[in-house]
Amino acid sequence: MAVASVKSKVISGLKWNTISVAATRSTDFVVQIILARLLIPDAFGVVGMAMVIIGFLQVVSDMGLFNALVQKKEDEFTNTRYSSAFWFLLLLASAFILCFFLFVSPLGASFYKEPRLLPILNALSFYLFLNILTIIPRVILTKHLDFKSLVQTTILGTAIGSSTAIIMAFLGFGVWSLVVKYIVTASVLFCSYWLRVGWRPTFVFDKTLLTSLAGYSIYTQVNSILYFFRSHVDYLVIGKLVSAHALGVYTLAFTLSEVLRAQLYSILNKVFFPVYSKLQDDLEKIKEYYLKIMRFTAIITFPISILFIGLAEEIMLVVFGEKWLEAAPPLRILSVASMIFAISGTPAEVLKGIGKPNVSFTLNLCNTFLVALPLIYFGLKYFGLVGVGYAVCIHYTTSRLFFHYYMKKYIHITDQDVYRALRKPVFAALVMLSIIYALTLLPIPVLAKLIVAGATGSLAYGLFFIADLKQALAFIKNKKKKTS
Repeated sequence: MAVASVKSKVISGLKWNTISVAATRSTDFVVQIILARLLIPDAFGVVGMAMVIIGFLQVVSDMGLFNALVQKKEDEFTNTRYSSAFWFLLLLASAFILCFFLFVSPLGASFYKEPRLLPILNALSFYLFLNILTIIPRVILTKHLDFKSLVQTTILGTAIGSSTAIIMAFLGFGVWSLVVKYIVTASVLFCSYWLRVGWRPTFVFDKTLLTSLAGYSIYTQVNSILYFFRSHVDYLVIGKLVSAHALGVYTLAFTLSEVLRAQLYSILNKVFFPVYSKLQDDLEKIKEYYLKIMRFTAIITFPISILFIGLAEEIMLVVFGEKWLEAAPPLRILSVASMIFAISGTPAEVLKGIGKPNVSFTLNLCNTFLVALPLIYFGLKYFGLVGVGYAVCIHYTTSRLFFHYYMKKYIHITDQDVYRALRKPVFAALVMLSIIYALTLLPIPVLAKLIVAGATGSLAYGLFFIADLKQALAFIKNKKKKTS
């Protein structure tokens, strides 16, 4: 694919996925507020326990096939390869359902000493089943860089699932409101993906074509498992050692701190992994994209994190209610962690795209078991949820430093490149935080303090990037002229 064509696809992907972020995250945020006011922290904690188990098995479920199929260049065996993968995944998804009812759900409830998990895990096994069966249509749409279809489907699923959850919460279904939200969303996504993709499997199965993907898929699969474990070890440890209530409080804090950053990274990974794969021999172009992403993620995520750092207590009291006030201290620290993560671009996707998933695997293995797990355990034991927050900050920092070393090695990033990309966002964030801190000292009501400090700080931050906004608007205007 020509570089100009790739650039056009990247722009299209970013446009549609930005729409996705605006729609899905705003919807999720509103839903989170409504459900937090209707439900107690304990309900969030129980579902959080279940989703650690479901999420882990979801990572395991595709056996690395999604990334391997996206990275694999198309040839005369592509359709046979897709059909073979589909039948394998159907068998695997069916086996998961059986295993949940017989083993996984009882063991999960026993591990957490939480009997309410048994029916919840059984129900969520169907969420996992449906997710597995969307892998092939997602591969096809991703390979074609058809981000419009991917985004429209995601928005539809999120809207219907969230609406269902709110209605059920109002009707008094409690924790099951959250459970049904996942199942309904997965059902809508399943139907929409298959209707959009226009591809159907044939009754063929070629074991050789699947095993040929093993060299790549094994590394990416194990790396995904390690990344998931590292990202959720805090949930696992809190749920096991403390209580559903504590996990519910931490879940809200972590979700808010990642409200934008996680979704933004999800979008960028979806756009740039296939792009990096297509450009794997053009390291200079990959470096260019990498630095632009680094700056972009910092500009977008920093102001949200600064709002949570400077106004955590005010946000909890005004938006979520006094019962969630204890989530403010971990929210402040986890927001710092989110900023640390945001300044590194998309290094794991670069490594996968250029065919070096083994490097990500090694880094995640070391960081998970030598840094994240022990720090989170001791942080929780001696300092509670605040200690967990500090542990997350430290293991994010070590992870980003090691990934930066390999970006220097493989795509020749320099420290000066990083400094130039991040100097303005970092300075703007410091100015915004200083303004917010000064205004919180005013003797005014909490709601007024939240509005005045938040709006003034955000405005000051935005003034640093007027030139970037004008440049983006000029680009959009020129693009419209060309297409008209």
